Amino acid sequence: MISLNRSSLVPRFAALLAFVLLGACGPDLTTPADNNISGTWHSAGPAAGLTNITIVLFQDSEGAIVGTFTATGSTPNQSCPTTGPCALASTVRGANTVLQVNLALKNAGTFTGQVVSPTRMHGTMTSIDNELMDFDKVPGT
Repeated sequence: MISLNRSSLVPRFAALLAFVLLGACGPDLTTPADNNISGTWHSAGPAAGLTNITIVLFQDSEGAIVGTFTATGSTPNQSCPTTGPCALASTVRGANTVLQVNLALKNAGTFTGQVVSPTRMHGTMTSIDNELMDFDKVPGT
């Protein structure tokens, strides 16, 4: 008959716990994603006072993103004349990591989301309000 006492169980439990914890660890959440989202993406909107949003993105090997965007903006979320919608255009900066995609559309808002397929990003556009939205990749880009 095998006799187990408390002192022999503690090292075994510690080894099992270390094995489980190390096995559960994943990559650092700022690690670049395996996918590259370079290309042209479009969303009809509306989200955060934006409609007809087109973003052109360039991603480097470290996951950093630069690009440009065009959109139609409306008040109160965007800085437009009170007479109606206005055309917006500026730069995009961000990152594509294993956790999420973060895109800052200069003077227009921030998109935080995930790549759900090679041709779709889903997330939240934030300016004054937070609204769910999807970006679809323009074919051929």
